Amino acid sequence: MLVVVWLCWGLSYPFMAWTLEAVDLITARLLANAGAGTLLLLLCLRSPGRRILPHREEWRGVFVLSLLIMVIFPFALIAGVMLVGPGQAAILNYTMPLWASLLAVPVLGERLDRRTLMALGLGLASVLLVLTGTMGPEGPSGLGVTLGLVAGATFGAGTVLSKKLRFRSPVLLITAWQLLLGTPLAFVVWLLLYDHTYLHPDAGRGLFGLFYMIIFANALAYAAWFPVVGRLKASVASLSLLVVPCLGVASSAVLVQRAIGPFDVAALVCVLGAIALVVRRPVAPLAAEETRRQAG
Repeated sequence: MLVVVWLCWGLSYPFMAWTLEAVDLITARLLANAGAGTLLLLLCLRSPGRRILPHREEWRGVFVLSLLIMVIFPFALIAGVMLVGPGQAAILNYTMPLWASLLAVPVLGERLDRRTLMALGLGLASVLLVLTGTMGPEGPSGLGVTLGLVAGATFGAGTVLSKKLRFRSPVLLITAWQLLLGTPLAFVVWLLLYDHTYLHPDAGRGLFGLFYMIIFANALAYAAWFPVVGRLKASVASLSLLVVPCLGVASSAVLVQRAIGPFDVAALVCVLGAIALVVRRPVAPLAAEETRRQAG
């Protein structure tokens, strides 16, 4: 499931840039929420239980997660892509392990071991390198950098919250309703900014990007991501996503001819170091800790 998430979200950065050739970011998000949510709900109808509504006590949690992950996070992310470029936005967005790990301590009672702290330090260094590389008279505005960090913070908070909440409904159903509940909010924003929206049906590459965003970057990726969150510690799950900005930078360089500067290369080295620390994490102690937690 992690490989699916890595590929779907890693390639989403250049495809997001393609999407903006056909539709604006508000329209793209509106269609992605509605399309992916409807697709996942239809899949729920084919499941044995055929339940299509969460339990009554679950609605509040689903709505808050929808607001964080399906509204604030994607809008900030796509705007960041427009302002700083897909590769740089990918790295800024993946400050999410920092936020998730820090929030997991008071919210989930997780403890940060030495490897996790070292990985977080390397992740933070990668962000600082990106910020350094974007400085200068021709560099992107601070707004793009801020939006990239907001995207990372909201997704990190959503990861911790989804771990905190214990839903009785199937993960696929909860994911579908997160997407669908984000649709009306996106529609309100779309109505407010209608004069600034656009649609170019002749932009073939842009329409393919939109298709990719709906099917792969949203429906498939989120259907794989939330089960991963349920099985791993929040800090480990979020750190595992550091593969995504590597794929985002590399694929952006190939598909949208986005130049990779020396600061981007240095940032990727830091990210790869953080990934190595997580991958080489001892498995047995974690398994024992999880067993003790479940027994308690």
